[in-house]
This record gives sequence, structure tokens and C-alpha cells, in this order.
Amino acid sequence: MDTKIIKGDFVKDRIFIEVKTEIASLYEKYKKLPGIAFIGFSNVPLSKYNIPFHVQLAQAAGFNVFKEIKDENTTEEELFNLIDTLNHDDTIHAIVILQPLPLHLNPIRIINRVNPEKEVEGFHPQNMLSTLIPDIQTEKYPMCLPSALFEMLKDAGMQLKSDQEWVFAMDEEFISNTLTHMVVRSAASKVVPHDCSVSYITKESSHLIEYVKKADILVVVTKSPEYIQAEWLKPGVGIIDIYSNLVKEIQSKEDPGKLIPIIRGGINVETAMNIAAFILPIPGGLMSVVLTILLRNAVQAFKNSF
Repeated sequence: MDTKIIKGDFVKDRIFIEVKTEIASLYEKYKKLPGIAFIGFSNVPLSKYNIPFHVQLAQAAGFNVFKEIKDENTTEEELFNLIDTLNHDDTIHAIVILQPLPLHLNPIRIINRVNPEKEVEGFHPQNMLSTLIPDIQTEKYPMCLPSALFEMLKDAGMQLKSDQEWVFAMDEEFISNTLTHMVVRSAASKVVPHDCSVSYITKESSHLIEYVKKADILVVVTKSPEYIQAEWLKPGVGIIDIYSNLVKEIQSKEDPGKLIPIIRGGINVETAMNIAAFILPIPGGLMSVVLTILLRNAVQAFKNSF
């Protein structure tokens, strides 16, 4: 079986050009640029790469960018004060709280503090509720993760089949964390066809291998790099790898003073080749597509401000 590797470079570039072109057009009309704020935390292993990547891509698209990096001891009150300031800043149209948060901070309380008009990831309870219950029609912006999956699968010519078994294999902390659990369930409600069965299993469960073996579509969200073993996989399975792990850093051959991150997801792509029908790998572009969709939502937030 030939395994199709689905990467997001083309989709990312297409959306980025659309965003950049629209910002230029809006500037011609209003003589103003959209503003976006990124709040990150220095204790997150990938933060020294993720935060600059977010900032650089937003600036390249034409945004005015505000960046604040907090340490792991930041209190809820301090973060609330920062969010309140940005909520009331008319030059900031989108606020992004980069996950994960330090463990002592409640992610739902933090996201709920953000003005829903400026929360462009689709994580605010109002936006998430609308994702789960479309009939109420209060969604401000499409959730970035399921939107990215849709765009990438469509671009690759992949159609999700009916009556399949979807299995989400996740770390216990992602299920016990209220925000990530809600995000995964909301994303599943948008992506998974209605007549498919869905199971959520923790990586720590004694039934993990049993569940993985029956998956037609396997979604992996784990901080343990390459944890899922090839012998657990059902032939023809589709694999969607979600979480990026910094495994190590190596010196650049071109610039010995520069470190290059080695990033891995929960699946070893090489061992899954010729078993899986398709793989959305880590690294491979899913998160970069998520970011460009986030920027697209941020442009919409700017337009909504007029």
C-alpha cells in the first residue's frame, strides 16, 4: 500500500497570499492595519520557536504585532490585567493566548476573559458552543484546527468516508484539561462525518492498543514522541498527528551558532509507511495552516471593527 503524506505547504501559502492581499486592500481603503497580540509563556519547550514563527508570519502578512512573553509564575490576576488592556485597545483586533498555559492557570477562565470579538481561534466558550450547536449561529470565527484539516484534506483530494471508526488517542492531561478536551470534541463535531463512531482513549489506558487496532482514522495527541507503534495500526488507517514535541536541538551545518529544532509527533512516519493510507505528519504543515487560518480570522475581526 502506498501511503500518502499530506503536507500543508501549498494550503498555507495560498491562504497567506489571500490574507496579505486583503490586508493591503483594506489599508488602501481605511489607511489602517489590523493589530494582533500574541501572549506566550517562556516555560513551554517550543515557545522560543513558535512565538517568533507566529510573530514573523503575522508581520509578513501586514499585521501590526504586539507580543508579550510571560514566565511560568504569572498569576491569573496579572494575565487578566494584560488581557483587559488588550480588550480595550482599539488598535488590537485579535488576541491569541498560545497554549499550553502553566498548570496553575485555568485555560477556560483565561480564554473566557478575552473579548469574543477578538478571540480568533474559536476557543472562547461562545464560539465553541456555536461549533457544537450550529443552529444557535453565534460563532464569531471558524475553529482553526478543524478548518485546517478540512482545507488540507480537500487540497490532497481526500474524502472522509461514512461509517468509519475514529479513535482519538490522547494523553490523560489533554482529556482532563477542560479547554483541550472541549477543543478536541468541538473539532471532532466539525470534521467527523455524522454516521461515524468516535472513541476517546487515553494513552495510559490498558485498552489503548485494542482501540488503535480498530481505528479507520487515528488522531494522535501526545507529548510522547513516536509513541504509537506500527504493529498497532490497522492496514489502510488514516493518521492525523496533532501535537508537536521538541525532541532535541542540533547545530546548523550552515551556521554553527544557530540551533535547529528536531520536532516529532506521536507517530514515527517511516515505520507507518505502507501501512497507513494517509498521514498528516508532525512536522509537516498542519500547525502552519492553523496559523494562516488564524490570521484569516484576525482579518475578519479587523473588518468587524468598522
